[in-house]
Amino acid sequence: MDEGKKYLSFDNAVFAEVDLESNVRLPSSGESALRFYTTVAPPAQPIAERAADPLRQRFFDMRSLASNKPFARNDSELFYKQAKFMEDFTDDYEGDARLNMYYPYYQHMGYEQLRTYFTWRTKVRQGDIRPTSVSYAFLYVYELLSGVGVDDPLDGLNKLVSLWADLSVFRPLLENYLPRWLKDYHVYYELPHSFEDFVAKHDMKQHYPLSFIFQADAENCLGLWNSLSGYDVTKSKFYIEGNDRLISDCFFAVINGIRDFCLSNDANYMDMIIYRVSNKTPWYPFRQALFYHWLDQADRNVSLPGYERYYCQNNRFTASLPIYFSTQKDFIGYIIKKTESCLRQAVKYKYKLAVGNKPGYGDFRELKELELSNTDLDTVIEKSVAAFHRDLTRTVVTVDHDNLARIRREALGTQDKLVVPEDDIPVPAGADASLYTSNSAFGPDDPWDALKNTLDAIEIRALKSALLGGAGVKAIADESGIMLEVLADGINEKAADCIGDSILEVGDGLEIYDDYKENVKSIVS
Repeated sequence: MDEGKKYLSFDNAVFAEVDLESNVRLPSSGESALRFYTTVAPPAQPIAERAADPLRQRFFDMRSLASNKPFARNDSELFYKQAKFMEDFTDDYEGDARLNMYYPYYQHMGYEQLRTYFTWRTKVRQGDIRPTSVSYAFLYVYELLSGVGVDDPLDGLNKLVSLWADLSVFRPLLENYLPRWLKDYHVYYELPHSFEDFVAKHDMKQHYPLSFIFQADAENCLGLWNSLSGYDVTKSKFYIEGNDRLISDCFFAVINGIRDFCLSNDANYMDMIIYRVSNKTPWYPFRQALFYHWLDQADRNVSLPGYERYYCQNNRFTASLPIYFSTQKDFIGYIIKKTESCLRQAVKYKYKLAVGNKPGYGDFRELKELELSNTDLDTVIEKSVAAFHRDLTRTVVTVDHDNLARIRREALGTQDKLVVPEDDIPVPAGADASLYTSNSAFGPDDPWDALKNTLDAIEIRALKSALLGGAGVKAIADESGIMLEVLADGINEKAADCIGDSILEVGDGLEIYDDYKENVKSIVS
């Protein structure tokens, strides 16, 4: 047996072999094995006291606000209390900790994230708005919506608009929320201007198509309606080939035609897409934002475009809001597509656009509610497009009145040179001298009789109407297919040739100069 090895043997048993070094000391028979094999711990070292950090203490105090209601689940209320607690806090942290959090707020942020955010906010308040994590941007928006760090509601609104404009890198994401929150802002806070004025000032109608679709002007009408349409006209070949302005102007004419048609049938054309207005239901501002209803408000009502009505009573809000037809997109798409189809035909575009009775383009409930029919709608669109195209292609004559006056002066000078004094006209021997007077050589004795002989029936009617006030002259011109200005210039030219002066002035109608009213009356009576 080798030294240092012990062998044990048992029948049918598994055994282990242990090697012992010769210099290993084993416990003596009287020595406790537990005490022998237990390692003695080194003596404890004193812990140095950590230096005080006022920033960490401030954050700790902020977080401690949650302990006031340890079982509360209202994150928005806690956020508001913490936001007010940190309202005037500033920082100059040089780090840049990222934050990617849904519903971001302080309680769930780490030390570096808090310092990064408050440093960024400090610079924003100084007018230095820099790109940052989108969660930090939304956190700052939550503060502004809650009136944190603002002088008054108007100051908060201006800061929201400024933030949106400057953080262009996040604009697509902010556009999903800020337009709605800005509208709520005008309901929740009392501001010195209306929501309509705010939208017009910042050119933001495209963000509120349902609110302003019925107040659209020629510039934004097609854009607002198309944003709600199931048919996107901007992807049309006809539109892309440089006809965008043409389609836009034509569609504006069509919408006006539909509106006028509905008014003539005692119908509200807004009812084409609005099914009804809801009863008063509870309303909560700034949905999908971390917002706590902190402001005690007096009873008041707020009206916004598009049949939106909001009511505050006993510091609780309710709202009556429009409910739109489920076929809204198809119905608007049909109007746009029908307009384009008619316009293509009017300008003889090489490709036609079939509208047809495609799914959702059949009998609209909207028209039934108005007691109108698809036939009525198609007829209105067709007539509106035809009228638009007729006005578009009508030849317009522009008259330069300064040039006309110059021409008349020159003509009068020429006439003076051509007129021969009566005494200077040679009379052949044996001829009747009366036939060779100046009047007999150049026309009738009375120039007003000469003017009467040159006027046609339409011009006579126009002068008669002008004597009665001139309001009906426009109708006479329209019936005859003549522009009012052209009709007036024709009469004035004939008057200049006969009496040497104009007799009419063009305004809303025609007005005869006072000096010539009696003369005109004598030739048209």
